[in-house]
Amino acid sequence: MQSKSMRIAASAGLLCVSMTACTTADPAVTTSAATESSPVAATSGASAATTDGIPASALLQPADVGGAQAEPLERGDFAHVRPLRPCGADRYPSDGSRTDAVAVRYAVPGAQEASTPSVVVEFLGRHESGGAAEQFRDIGAALKRCPGGLGEGQHKWEIVESDGDSMLIRIGQRFAYADEEPATVNHYAALSRVNDAVVVVADLGWENIDGSEQLVRDLIKKAEQRAASLT
Repeated sequence: MQSKSMRIAASAGLLCVSMTACTTADPAVTTSAATESSPVAATSGASAATTDGIPASALLQPADVGGAQAEPLERGDFAHVRPLRPCGADRYPSDGSRTDAVAVRYAVPGAQEASTPSVVVEFLGRHESGGAAEQFRDIGAALKRCPGGLGEGQHKWEIVESDGDSMLIRIGQRFAYADEEPATVNHYAALSRVNDAVVVVADLGWENIDGSEQLVRDLIKKAEQRAASLT
């Protein structure tokens, strides 16, 4: 990639966003994609424990996302991107080095009034010294080992760009809305290592609407800058 944070600016500014957060040092994972086939399946406002280990300042701020305020995200919601888990519930050896974690969700409106929003998830995990680099390697290996597919309940994982400490991933899945024929929907996720932390930003679109690669490229840059405040 051109640089660590994949420097491609997103199109004209973000509008007002609603944001969701949760925390756990060992986020629950699920093997089935069925519960995550539509971003609206994960409702906001659910209770979740907070962590004192990761300050709010290390996450994307309202100024980054158009004035959004945080709401809790259920433990286990969108587990396949908290962090990226192409092999389902399989634990990474580096999971044991994670000391704190937090996940946030944003309902990002479209560029025009009354247009369909996108659901964007940010995950930030802090590790013991050396653990974040190991986690990045573990995730990279898993993406090669478990590319998935477009069968029922599956995700198809494709590496779009990758360098030593960041990568951009396309996540495809089949989605059937109402009485329409199933169609392939593509989501995008960026993974980055920042010092002893691992950051994921994923645009999961909305129902049968694709996520935005360009939005992910813009937000991962901002997320890296915020995560760099962790010591």
